[in-house]
Amino acid sequence: MIIVADDQGWNDIGTRNPKMTTPVLNKLAKDGVELQRFYAYPVCSPARAALLTGVLPRRYGIVDVLAPGQAGIPKGTLTLPARLKAAGYQTSLIGKWHLGSTNNALGNGFDHFYGFMSAELDYFKHTDKRGNPDWQRDGKQLAEEGYTTYLFADDAVRQIKNRDKTKPFFLEVAFNAPHVDLAAPADLVAKHKADGLYGAVIEGLDVGVGRILDALDEQGLRNNTLVIFVSDNGAPRRTGSNLPLRSFKDSVYEGGIRTPAIVRWPGRVPAGVSLNHAVAMIDLYPTIAAALKLSLPAELKIDGSNQWPAIAAGQPMNRPPFLVASHEIALFDGDWKLIEAADGQRSLYNLKNDISESKDEWAKQPEVAAKLGAELDVLKKGLPADAGRRAGPGGGGKGPPGGKGKGPPAK
Repeated sequence: MIIVADDQGWNDIGTRNPKMTTPVLNKLAKDGVELQRFYAYPVCSPARAALLTGVLPRRYGIVDVLAPGQAGIPKGTLTLPARLKAAGYQTSLIGKWHLGSTNNALGNGFDHFYGFMSAELDYFKHTDKRGNPDWQRDGKQLAEEGYTTYLFADDAVRQIKNRDKTKPFFLEVAFNAPHVDLAAPADLVAKHKADGLYGAVIEGLDVGVGRILDALDEQGLRNNTLVIFVSDNGAPRRTGSNLPLRSFKDSVYEGGIRTPAIVRWPGRVPAGVSLNHAVAMIDLYPTIAAALKLSLPAELKIDGSNQWPAIAAGQPMNRPPFLVASHEIALFDGDWKLIEAADGQRSLYNLKNDISESKDEWAKQPEVAAKLGAELDVLKKGLPADAGRRAGPGGGGKGPPGGKGKGPPAK
């Protein structure tokens, strides 16, 4: 089971910020491994494409949020749910799709889809930002009342209880919380009157996750279910918090792409471990396959790498350098991070000594800069050129650039 929050910032979880009311997520972390260096994407659509394919979404031209008519994951891609379906799993997506309408969830390995297609949704009216209804089950539009977070959780509970018990299942629950425009049930709004609506939405998310985890327990599935919780990107400037990380959503600085993440599988991963090991969204596909002992076709070309050994041991291990490639590109190699801005300028940071990315080490560390620069030149070969930021809310707009380094432009 993968649970995906929408725009939940690094500091928007009770394990790091006691002002956040997340007792369920706190308990999940105590029962499993909390990933302290999990890297998603600057915005929503690329993160979801990376999760489902294990491929750098820029290879598909996905660097911004996708409009309904835009192409998303290429047809015929062996996605994670498609691979699991081929292995006999029941596959469901509940919640947010946001990878275009030309190749929807049902065309990408999911047996069932309940939720919405667009970037954001009114929590109670179930309409998109233009006021159009956006609520369906398996392609058929629905008219339902209720709070989206709770409706998604309740549908997940129903699917867990009503599943074919002769088959394993893969369930992705992609909440729209805590994405704008914020809304919450009256009781939570009243409870969080002092600290604001955002806290109410976060607690509502926690309640929803709790309902799903309780259903696993009631069905006797706790010890036989791999549960992964992540956010698709960092918090935007006007809602949550990414402190002490730098910047916000729509950036490849840590605040834009480093998010809360927890892995729980009793008996298979240690409990109560805080793991300072880099894991990226593109790694989840091969990592889950390894955890489930599922082989991947030799001809399958993915960018992610199997990080299950580190997670299962609860110990940091060496891993290959990897990219988060959006409009800007971030290269990670151990504690070092190199950023290449859209204009080609490069900057260098040591995340172990400077988690807030306040000191550009490019000029002070020429040997490291040269080494990582060469690595980046190799890893980005074959990536399409950046087409530029798409105007409009959530589409890049005038968000902060990935970096304004003093290094030379890329060759």
